[in-house]
Amino acid sequence: MISIKKFLSVDNRESDEAHERMGSLLLQAIGLHAVEGERTDYYSFRAAIADLEKSLAHDPSASNVLITTGAAVKALQDYNRRTSLFIRAKSGELQIIVGMLTGAMGQITTASQTSITRLQDLQKQIGTAVMVEDMRTVKLRLSECLQSMRTESDRQRVESVRVVAGMQEGLKKAQEPLAEETNLGAAEEADPATVLSLRQEAEAAMQRACDQHTHAFAALFVVSRLQAVNSRFGSALGDQVLIIFRNHLARILSAKDEVFRWDTESFLAVLHRSESGEQVRRELARFLSTRLEETFEIGNRSVTLPIASTWTVIPLFESGYNQNLRKLDAFRAASS
Repeated sequence: MISIKKFLSVDNRESDEAHERMGSLLLQAIGLHAVEGERTDYYSFRAAIADLEKSLAHDPSASNVLITTGAAVKALQDYNRRTSLFIRAKSGELQIIVGMLTGAMGQITTASQTSITRLQDLQKQIGTAVMVEDMRTVKLRLSECLQSMRTESDRQRVESVRVVAGMQEGLKKAQEPLAEETNLGAAEEADPATVLSLRQEAEAAMQRACDQHTHAFAALFVVSRLQAVNSRFGSALGDQVLIIFRNHLARILSAKDEVFRWDTESFLAVLHRSESGEQVRRELARFLSTRLEETFEIGNRSVTLPIASTWTVIPLFESGYNQNLRKLDAFRAASS
């Protein structure tokens, strides 16, 4: 009589070994292919799965298989929940950072109101974006907005150069008849850095305004920290600072106004205005309160310098020429 008992025993043994091998491989895969979140938590999870794998190898009984399976499922659930929170927190931090940068750009940019409005809309979208697809859309919109801002900034730079050139031409034409009246000739002495007439011409312009009793003001602007810039970076960069300030100042001058290089650190403008002295001071204060800074390339590094001034305005029609000159010299001495 032929018995199949021994064959059944072999089949059961092979099945148990296959199940044991499958459980071990599954545990290895869970630990090996887990999504990495917070680094310490990730390594702790892998160590826990490795311990379960050792436990199964040591005791492959059916009861231990069930216990190990439950423990692995629980560990995976807990780890996935913590990792989801970790990734969501990282995404939230990124959204806040990008939103802050976008908001700051909207405050400091000189772009058009349309570009600023688009930035503000983007800031709101960033705050509500939670999906990868949402952030991709925001990234595309931000890229388009930045390109628009670059275009607008380039346009304003070109327009500023054009305005400054026009103002310089207007000042030149305004000074030509005055030069003829005072027999200064066509070859006036000018400052080589700023291409402006020097103090002698400024005093002559003030003298004429006082003698003719015109409604004019003398505004003296002393560029701040210019000596420190010259000492640290050289006079060439100091001259660049002066030119930038001169161009900035030209934006508020009219064709009738005159501007001169008063000394090494200051400019004097003779302003022909019909307004009161208080109105002229408020206009200058509002204009000069705008922060002005420029980035310069020095060797292999970039340096950003603020460009500011201390200034005063005196009405030339209220006092005689000599008294007005003493007021300006006293302010200049105090500014040093």
